[in-house]
Amino acid sequence: MILKLFGKMVRNWKAKLISLIIASIFYVNLQNSKVLIKTVNVPIDYPKLSGNLSYSKNPEKTIPVRVEGLKDVVNYYSQFMKAVIDPEDVQLGVTEVPIKKIVGVPSGVKVTKLKKTVPVEIESRGLKVVPIEVVFEGNPPANFEKLTQILSPQKITLSGKPQDLEKINKVVLPEISLVDRKEPFAKTVKIPDLPKGVNVLGSRDVTVNVNIIPLSYKTGEQTAAGIPIVCSGLDPKLDAELSEEQVAIRYFSLKPIRSAQILTGITAQVPCNYIFDPIKNKIVPELQPQVAKVRIIKNKDLKGIEILQISPEKIEIRYKVKEQNIDPDNIDDGTGMEGITPHPSDRS
Repeated sequence: MILKLFGKMVRNWKAKLISLIIASIFYVNLQNSKVLIKTVNVPIDYPKLSGNLSYSKNPEKTIPVRVEGLKDVVNYYSQFMKAVIDPEDVQLGVTEVPIKKIVGVPSGVKVTKLKKTVPVEIESRGLKVVPIEVVFEGNPPANFEKLTQILSPQKITLSGKPQDLEKINKVVLPEISLVDRKEPFAKTVKIPDLPKGVNVLGSRDVTVNVNIIPLSYKTGEQTAAGIPIVCSGLDPKLDAELSEEQVAIRYFSLKPIRSAQILTGITAQVPCNYIFDPIKNKIVPELQPQVAKVRIIKNKDLKGIEILQISPEKIEIRYKVKEQNIDPDNIDDGTGMEGITPHPSDRS
């Protein structure tokens, strides 16, 4: 029985062997037709720098890799792959940083890095707070004068190389014309272009409020606008944002008085009495905003006038902790390495 079965199996064995070889070739070709090998450029995921460090030049955005796997899988997942850099390998200066891994690679796909390092240049950047200065062109018409101007903000924070920041002590805005101006006005001015490599932190818009008043003397009931509000008793560790920057008053005077005397001899104050508790690391009290009543203070020459109305009578005050690295008395000198771990070769 066994012999008969064996005889049938070996009958025409050559033809059967050829058929098997042909079937194997077809199978291999079929499988190979599903496998794709191609080179793609995957984006590099650079670590975010903290402190006063920055990438001094635009680093390479992609690196080439060879991807091998099933055609459909390779074509679909290639778009999600990323080259990752270890933050510990990033250091100050120019270095060749290794690409340690490619993320987003699915199972069954082989990835070969065709470039194993990328050049990265890190530089130290400093911060500097400088005042803003406004320049006026021309004069108001006869019998009018420019009394005061208020800038918001009054200072800006610049970022750049320490040697570049040393050359800048103030920022001067473009000229504002006073010709034909007979009443107070506000104008938004953009900070002009700064030297290459120096940037402004925050908005580049500055609002300039200019107070134009008549030179005439008047008696009786009058109004005066554009009196700046002063934040009294502010904790040096806090910044205060006022809902209004100026007030207007209605007053009565028996003696002739110039508007300029009112605006120079009267101060509007609000009590900024919140404090920063360093132990609890928070602002006390916690409830914000603070609603504060505006107080008018007159100098001795204006004791005889009567304040009839203040507008607004109350304002809101919001507090925030002053950023230490932006404090003019505590500006970082641009040599810090916060957030960057030294390279192993630099460790002692």
